[in-house]
Amino acid sequence: MINFQPANLSRLSPCVVVDDVEKSIDFYVRAFGFALIEKHERNGVVSGAALKFGEVSFMIFDKSKSAYAAALKLEKPKSKAGSSIYAYCPNVDEFYTNALTYGAESLAEPKDSFWGDRFCLLLDIDGYEWGFATYQPDR
Repeated sequence: MINFQPANLSRLSPCVVVDDVEKSIDFYVRAFGFALIEKHERNGVVSGAALKFGEVSFMIFDKSKSAYAAALKLEKPKSKAGSSIYAYCPNVDEFYTNALTYGAESLAEPKDSFWGDRFCLLLDIDGYEWGFATYQPDR
C-alpha cells in the first residue's frame, strides 16, 4: 500500500491560524497538554507547527509567516462565536483548571451533559473555542 500521509500525523488534522506561532505552541503545550511533533521552519523563521493531542494531530500556522496561511488567505476567527473543536481528555476538571492557569478563557465550567460527557468550553489565546470532555458511561 502506498503511504498517503506522514506517519506522525493523523488522517484528520485540524488547522488554525495564529498571530504568534511560538507563543501559541507554548500555550497549547502548557495549557492543553499537546505534544510538539515538529516546527515548520525556513531560514530560522518558525511559520507553523504540528502538535499531537492523544491520537489526533493538530496544526497551527502563523498568519504573517506561513506560506500555507497566505496562499489560502486564512484568517483568525473574527469573534468568539462560531465552530468549536471538541476533544476528550482523562479528567476534564483538572484539564480545565490547568488551562485557565495558562491563559485560556472559560466559556463554560465543567458540567455533566445529558449525552454522557462531563465537558467544559474554553477559548484559547487565539480566539478559538474548544470543548474538552471526559466520557462518563456509568453516570
